[in-house]
Amino acid sequence: MNLNDLKQRALEALGFERLHAMQEKMLETAVSGSRVLLLSPTGSGKTVAFLLPLLAQPGKALIIVPSRELAQQIGEVAKKLGLPNTVCYGGHDPRIEVQRLENLQANPSYLIVGTAGRLKDHIERQRINPKNFTQLVLDEYDKSLELGFEEEMKFIITRCANLDLKILTSATHTTPIAPWLDFKPYTQLDYTAPEETLKVYQVKSPIPDKLQTLKELLLSLPDDGPAIVFSNYRESAERIAHYLQDEGMGCALYHGGMEQDMRDKALIRLRANCVSVMSATDLAARGLDIAEVRHIIHYHLPADEETLTHRNGRTARNGAEGTAYFLVGPNEFLPEFVGGKVPSYTLHRRKQRPSEPPFELIYIGRGKKEKISKGDIVGFMTKNGGIDGSQIGKIFVMEHCSYCALRKEAVREVLEKVKGQKIKGEKTIYKVVDGN
Repeated sequence: MNLNDLKQRALEALGFERLHAMQEKMLETAVSGSRVLLLSPTGSGKTVAFLLPLLAQPGKALIIVPSRELAQQIGEVAKKLGLPNTVCYGGHDPRIEVQRLENLQANPSYLIVGTAGRLKDHIERQRINPKNFTQLVLDEYDKSLELGFEEEMKFIITRCANLDLKILTSATHTTPIAPWLDFKPYTQLDYTAPEETLKVYQVKSPIPDKLQTLKELLLSLPDDGPAIVFSNYRESAERIAHYLQDEGMGCALYHGGMEQDMRDKALIRLRANCVSVMSATDLAARGLDIAEVRHIIHYHLPADEETLTHRNGRTARNGAEGTAYFLVGPNEFLPEFVGGKVPSYTLHRRKQRPSEPPFELIYIGRGKKEKISKGDIVGFMTKNGGIDGSQIGKIFVMEHCSYCALRKEAVREVLEKVKGQKIKGEKTIYKVVDGN
């Protein structure tokens, strides 16, 4: 397949109108070189950028990532592109992974995406043969080092004896490239320049407790576009979420102390326009696919430039507009790494009470493993629920369940109509997803 055909196939599979300049350059560079360092912030489309070369040069590929969320995201994009793959990460049932790893062996080309610790375990147990891989991607290599995974990565990569292509992605220029990576000479592609579409403001809080100022800011925003409020501690994220909920603002919660399914649900509620705000720690600053975010609010000031980069990288993505706000207490000052003169944002309520999100999220107790597709859900809701497609929002199909956003005014009637009804020949549960 020539590159033009490949790009057209990818655009159709992903529903894109065109590739970004970074994705085009990455494809061109990686198919002609053997070592590529891609410097690019989170949310810039780098997943597609490094998957396209793997699609262009079929082989067996290994992708090492710092988090389960990133592994899942890459696996989903690879599936859309038609790349056979499986994901491996801590907390996932290893028996399922073993079965999927065995099934992959029948494919001449495939990729395995995983966290370093789980991949090392599979290699030690001889479930994965590292000599089979001809392609390697270290996605968010800087974050893997930061989290202390260097020894596990070294164990894996030094056993990959037949690599033709190595790709590293990083959000920073300062990440050292370890000698054991055997990465020289390499081509560097730098796309870390700040997005011109990002506007930045500071908001003064008259007292150290910024909750009231946060509320006033949310009521002063020029639109109801989704917002993420970043804080430095789990307890703070919880306090913010509970405060906003008590004030009548739909708010999801996301931090590392929550179970994975609860974090998934929080992201889905935000993406499906069932809430307009998510209160989160910096766990949400990397590796999450939330393209719709319009506003980033730094409730706590970022600790360093890297944290700032990743938080702000959740908005103003791929040419879209976005805004970042720093809440500054009476004894606080913006860090120097914020750079330049940051104008103040005038708090002026555009509404007296928060706007109601238009959608409510419905849980359906069947998913991919039961052969459920988005089309099945649309057909079921329109036929059995008695609504038309305009009342159906975003749909998310998980392993063993699905989520469907419905217009709030239609929810009660739909749930009454579908109660006890079969979807693809099987009965299941249909219920509203609560905000807890």
